[in-house]
Amino acid sequence: MFEAIMRSAEQDLEDSLRALYPAFLEYPFPSSLDASPLRDAENILAAFKSAPLREIDAAELGQYVASAITTVGSADDFKHLLPRILHCAVLSPSTYGFEPPIIASKLLLCDWQQWPIAKQTAVANFFYSAWTYRRLQDPDFDASAWDWIVAMARLDLQFQACLDLWLKQPTPNAFIQLAGADLKSLYRGSGFWQDVAWEKRDLVLEWFKGEVIENAFIGLIDAIPPQQHWIIDRLLDEIRELRRLPSRVGASE
Repeated sequence: MFEAIMRSAEQDLEDSLRALYPAFLEYPFPSSLDASPLRDAENILAAFKSAPLREIDAAELGQYVASAITTVGSADDFKHLLPRILHCAVLSPSTYGFEPPIIASKLLLCDWQQWPIAKQTAVANFFYSAWTYRRLQDPDFDASAWDWIVAMARLDLQFQACLDLWLKQPTPNAFIQLAGADLKSLYRGSGFWQDVAWEKRDLVLEWFKGEVIENAFIGLIDAIPPQQHWIIDRLLDEIRELRRLPSRVGASE
């Protein structure tokens, strides 16, 4: 069963990538870059030329991504590179600047919800398929699948369906990824959760408070390696503590 779930996730990711690159072909390769004097625009542009778009290494794009639009380049430059940026966010999830919430912030700067529907759909489908794939990976070697949930919440995507799927398609890695949730940041609205509306954080908190998650972990515990049971125990302790806290997630906003 686990292998079938992984194959399906890999296929969905490949399909979303096949739609993503063509959706942004109309945006040309930048001939120059407007940039802050603190940024080496020529060096960044040279990095873009290091390989075809689908093959540019994350390390080459890294010096651009975190500063994109704010201090380097235009929205159209970002749109040209967006398919590869999103692709690298899955391939190199621990590289600075490729964190999904950071990419989401750039999309908001580009007013992405005013884009043509086909482009919005290509981006949204990629976020969904990236999360679907990422949640199945070993969190010891990959960034948290929760980063994709945070990004989807920031972009007003329907991330609630992802929460349901997390429990409906249980695998050991998926549940360890689930157990890696930072409930303190979620409750306080800090870290990557800082820019997520309190109503959405409250929705996730209430989901955690229910008994369905606790029961799901109990049902799958034998499939999770014993050396990782402490992660599950920690989450269950935090859920019980969360139930004792006042429901005032939006009080300071």
